[in-house]
Amino acid sequence: MKNKISYLLSLGSAFATCLFMLPDYTRAQEQKAQGYLMIDYVVKPSMAKEFEAATIQENGLFAGIKFPYRWTAYSTEDFHYYFFTPIETNFASLDRFSAALIEAEAQLGENYRTLEKRMEGTYEYYRETLVCLRPDLSYTPAKQNIKPDESNYIFFEFTHILPGKVKEFEAYYKEWAALCQKIGFHIGYAAYQGDIGTDMPFYFSAMSAKTQADTFIEEERIMKLLSQEEKQELGAAYEKAFAYFRKYETKNGRSRRDLSYMPRAK
Repeated sequence: MKNKISYLLSLGSAFATCLFMLPDYTRAQEQKAQGYLMIDYVVKPSMAKEFEAATIQENGLFAGIKFPYRWTAYSTEDFHYYFFTPIETNFASLDRFSAALIEAEAQLGENYRTLEKRMEGTYEYYRETLVCLRPDLSYTPAKQNIKPDESNYIFFEFTHILPGKVKEFEAYYKEWAALCQKIGFHIGYAAYQGDIGTDMPFYFSAMSAKTQADTFIEEERIMKLLSQEEKQELGAAYEKAFAYFRKYETKNGRSRRDLSYMPRAK
């Protein structure tokens, strides 16, 4: 894990703002702001199975020494693998994280270094970024149709904002959440703001469901309930967002509990 955060840790005291477990998307608005380290691996398609096997082995090594930090994994259709670790928004937390990784590497010795070399041949590159949960921009449905342990499908929305349009975009994001509340959309989402390592201004949201089909079913349910006027309002609100975008990208993926790591209780 040490090589996964080498760049950000080298920044040390160079930043003042903020990832592990992504929050329960159905209650994102109820949670406090939380910083996360997000690591994005671009894996070679032919080496995906090898990457996953090595990751599982790595998690086993960390579990063996009861490594105290955790991470949650997701993979998308384009062979990106995302790992999220919660980081407090202060320098002391980074120092503790760095110290824990150095100690872990020393404990694991040659076995760990051999595994890291094995993993290096399975991906093209990786990118480390810091993002912060924005509860004020997230949406929690009044009526939820999914439990946290049923979240298998993930939909990521990556948005790069035009310079000078951040206030307008955030105001729009809040309007969109209010509109979702108004029409009774049953699937919530968590919104994040990019920090160090991202092409700022950058925001992304994550929506989770049992399956991708469930999102289509919910959309169809809503469209049947809306009046023509409400449909026009929804369409106008969606189109409004593109006036603030410099770049926009979406990804379909799934939760990877098999690649995630949860520390054992001491």
